[in-house]
Amino acid sequence: MLDEHLSYVADAVRLDRYRAAISKALIPGNTVADLGCGSGILGLLCLQAGASHVYAVDDSAMIDVARETLTRAIQGEQVTFIRGKSSQIELPERVDAVICDHVGYFGFDYGVVDFLADAKRRFLKPGGTLIPSRLRLCIAAISSQRCSELAHGWQAENIPPEFHWLRRYSTNAKHAVNLEQKDVPGPPAVLGEIDLYADSPEFFSWNAAMRVERDAVLNGVAGWFECELAESVWMTNSPLAEQPIKRPQAFLPIGEPVPVKAGDEIKVTVMARPAEYLITWTVEFPATGQRFSHSTWQGMLLSPDVLVRSMPNHIPQLSHEGRARMTVLGYCDGKRTTQEIEQAVLRDYPHLFPSSAEISRFVAQVLGRDTR
Repeated sequence: MLDEHLSYVADAVRLDRYRAAISKALIPGNTVADLGCGSGILGLLCLQAGASHVYAVDDSAMIDVARETLTRAIQGEQVTFIRGKSSQIELPERVDAVICDHVGYFGFDYGVVDFLADAKRRFLKPGGTLIPSRLRLCIAAISSQRCSELAHGWQAENIPPEFHWLRRYSTNAKHAVNLEQKDVPGPPAVLGEIDLYADSPEFFSWNAAMRVERDAVLNGVAGWFECELAESVWMTNSPLAEQPIKRPQAFLPIGEPVPVKAGDEIKVTVMARPAEYLITWTVEFPATGQRFSHSTWQGMLLSPDVLVRSMPNHIPQLSHEGRARMTVLGYCDGKRTTQEIEQAVLRDYPHLFPSSAEISRFVAQVLGRDTR
């Protein structure tokens, strides 16, 4: 976890773009909500730009890193730290600005659309500021050996043939990949834009067409973003940009490699339901008549039991683990200590799990997750 956040803090281009956006969009004295604050770096930039108070919100242990870091960096009570999902917490007041860096490889695919829609409705003052404010989605044809391996690795020569069937999952998955200019045989197309101030639909559908400029063998398409943080302040993870931030692109495979010639057209349709992290893509080659359709839904490893439980008319029953969790929580009466709860579970339910050590671990897990 720390390694991931180190890469964010060490990304000089990213910090420069956010610093410029905050300087342009924030007025000294503004209050700010920093959603998914991680290390607290964006909240720190806001305070350095004159914010009077920052509400730092994160659902992971990084909230403690942010607390320690910002406490060392500032004086007074300028930051309130809140552990939880932004969609499940309340702020004591509406704020002047909301900032969030949950911009995925493809822009929309890491929750930023829903986070900011909820924050705009519940946290932001009328006329307040969102950072970022707009996403522009770009897509391009891809010819890359690395991408070919990601798409078809389960069918490689060194993989036992009994496992080749798993290729259907890898060709229906979104893959994070760091592309180079040589992997893009033609100019990208703008797939669509998302205005984060506007009310967004639950379901998006975009179409684009592009032409390759050289002969190549295509392995699929890849998407990336251009993100407007504030007026005229943009950041991008485009492999074609002079100064991209250090964030991978989203590679979307096709079922088999397709040879193309310079001037050939490729048509792409992308449909997405960001709240459920679902993406469907169709890639057409008019010159050959080939057409490939894929979906991350088909790439999910879902057992028949999981599918049955997801049906609206299914009548759920507690699993063994669910009953065990209820057992543990039943001892949380506001009087017993953690040790006393563990001893009570071990005494009254010695066969809850195969060993007392496993029972102890489970009790600690439940209490750590579901109590305060």
